[in-house]
Amino acid sequence: MHLQLLDDVRRFIRRERMLEPQEPLHVAVSGGIDSMVLLHALRSLGHTCSVLHVDHGLRGAESDADRCFVEEHCLREGIPFRWKRVDAGVHAKSKGLSIQMAARELRYDFFAEVWKEQPIKTALAHHADDAVETLLMHLMRGVGVFGWSTIPPVSGVFVRPLMCVDRQAIEAYAKEHGINFREDSSNADVKYLRNRVRQELLPLMESMRPGAKRAMARGVKTLRELERAGEMVRSVEPVSLAEEKTLRIPFAAVEKSPMPTLLLHQLLRHLGFHPDALERLHDAILERNTGAEFMAGGWRAIVDRDCVIVGPMPSERPAFTIDLHQPTGNCAGFSWSLLEGEPIALPDSMEEALLDADRLEFPIELRPWRPGDRMRPIGLGGSKLISDILIDAKVPRDRKDLAYVLVSAGEVVWLVGHRIAEGFQATKGSARLLRIRKV
Repeated sequence: MHLQLLDDVRRFIRRERMLEPQEPLHVAVSGGIDSMVLLHALRSLGHTCSVLHVDHGLRGAESDADRCFVEEHCLREGIPFRWKRVDAGVHAKSKGLSIQMAARELRYDFFAEVWKEQPIKTALAHHADDAVETLLMHLMRGVGVFGWSTIPPVSGVFVRPLMCVDRQAIEAYAKEHGINFREDSSNADVKYLRNRVRQELLPLMESMRPGAKRAMARGVKTLRELERAGEMVRSVEPVSLAEEKTLRIPFAAVEKSPMPTLLLHQLLRHLGFHPDALERLHDAILERNTGAEFMAGGWRAIVDRDCVIVGPMPSERPAFTIDLHQPTGNCAGFSWSLLEGEPIALPDSMEEALLDADRLEFPIELRPWRPGDRMRPIGLGGSKLISDILIDAKVPRDRKDLAYVLVSAGEVVWLVGHRIAEGFQATKGSARLLRIRKV
């Protein structure tokens, strides 16, 4: 579980372009489970962290104990620590704000002070459940054109690396790592709407529809992109449809889009690709994970060198054998003939091979290539994997699966369309010939 959380956070940071590797930053730490896990995760990912803590002056000795807890933890771990005491109650009365809004305003004022002295980003511990709770609260209060995206992963100098994980994952991570934390008693007070949403509404929705919270968290991400979308057409323009009816989505179209998830959703969701698969596809694009495949029904998306290739799943391709009692024939798009005498003319394309039949051990087999297949191409002076030959020839990922090989006694003698193996080509001294071509 802990490896999954760290991996999710690392991918999320990259996907949202929120931090550079090992970038130093401030971390707002209250002492609660969310912020303590955030601090641990960021340090585990190689970030140098300093801790900011705010005592809002609302819970007396309990607030003092929170501050002491965080300060002692930082002292043990050698983490720079800075804190400030504010009076949220007084600020709320003077500004006509709720206690929660007053505390938030004072907290961000402190973060702004620190940034002026040390202008590095500040990480906040909001997570996926917080975003769902905020959406529900916005819906109850009324949402206009804006407000659908709830809590953004990045807002100015503030980043929220845990927005990709939920409370359950955070609790599991804390338990596995033995991370100590403080419980804020105000989190149980149902006079606050957020607490009622968390403790009453969300469990009710989950009981009515298991998986509701996860589905809403996905929806929040889509809404976030919709809010900053503009016109979808503008992002879809770079996408082209190849002659062979496969869709090619350039990496640049995804990476430059202000709404990459929506772009992939618009292009592929109707083919049956699940939103989770589209998110993994987005990660594979960012990581340049060439060869990664994603399947949905009868469709397949393959990450190639500079684009994603989407097309129908290839049908099963037949293999067949040729024996000496079959001097001529055709099968599965190939034709062949056994000839006597010296070759008259060599083929002008690797779609056709003229081989020395006496060098072959019949029956020979024509079949789709397999991982691990090797051959000794003419002029190479050694063997090479078929997969590497296809890569060197820059064969697109979706076309590589279509390649055939001719095999004699377990040895590849012809990679159709590309190379013939050393020692099997027809020469002037060949008495019997096999001419085989792709039709």
